[in-house]
Amino acid sequence: MIASVEIAGVSKVTPRRIVTNSDMEKLVDTSDEWITKRTGIRTRRVVDKETTVDMAAEAVKQALKKAGVKRKDVGLIIGSTITSEYVTPSMADYVKKVLGIDAVAMDLSAGCSGFIYALNTAASLMDTLDIGCAVVVASEAISKYTDWTDRRTCVLFGDGAGAVVLRRSDTACLHYPVMEGTADKDDVLYALREKRPTPFSKVSDVKPEYIHMKGADVFTYAVGVVESVLKKLLQMCGDRPYNKIIPHQANEKIIDYVIRKMDMRHEQCFINIGEYANTSSATIPIAMYDAYEKGWLKKGDRIALVGFGAGLSCGGVVIDWTI
Repeated sequence: MIASVEIAGVSKVTPRRIVTNSDMEKLVDTSDEWITKRTGIRTRRVVDKETTVDMAAEAVKQALKKAGVKRKDVGLIIGSTITSEYVTPSMADYVKKVLGIDAVAMDLSAGCSGFIYALNTAASLMDTLDIGCAVVVASEAISKYTDWTDRRTCVLFGDGAGAVVLRRSDTACLHYPVMEGTADKDDVLYALREKRPTPFSKVSDVKPEYIHMKGADVFTYAVGVVESVLKKLLQMCGDRPYNKIIPHQANEKIIDYVIRKMDMRHEQCFINIGEYANTSSATIPIAMYDAYEKGWLKKGDRIALVGFGAGLSCGGVVIDWTI
């Protein structure tokens, strides 16, 4: 069961540094035309002095302010990240410390599906623990785990954070949570931790670890599961179908393919990958903020969120927009 909740506030935080495709041409054998044509990406934000945890704290601070929710009323914080500077405590606990919030806090690691998983988990725990207000924050510094010499992957990723405030409401505005998984038997998407020696375990080759991805396999998985999740959500909506989609922003080609398969108009799908690239679990809340601020997302809209990522994992949810 999930609680009867609404999205009360949304925010984004992105690094100051903008890296263009022209900048990427100076790092690897690529071109602006090649990147844009194959991905839709034109720029990305990359951290300099910013950290994953600090972006998360700022995003939560802004989301609470926009929602008009006091920090003392927050009972749950769930963070989504694969790049936290802390092994322990969690990124969500760091946010709790910085903002002075006494609440249940934990992180969830599900790659690019993380925000969807965290959102659905938060709504469920609000019901289980009888919590009135929760915050879900996704923050990623993917550039720290990007191999900037690999032209196949380094052009794809960027950094950023986004947060939403969930608040109890008389009318349920979050519906039909979907979370699914498929075994990644061929290791199409993963990143390892660096090896660490101990007095009892020697490491002969200490080197940085980066994201490994088989692009064609990820594309094949993504287009299949995104279409499947959207069709499942549409069926569950019954006579009140969603009218807009905010998908995980991994590649514009994936989004375009799914739009055609779903027989939807391009303007029904919000796309901002061109500006931020793939910020992993942060893409959806960043897109939600931009969609709202630009007037694309309006009060009364019924939207479908859909994501996919490492694991392999995918998920979705339907939201009635009330702000």
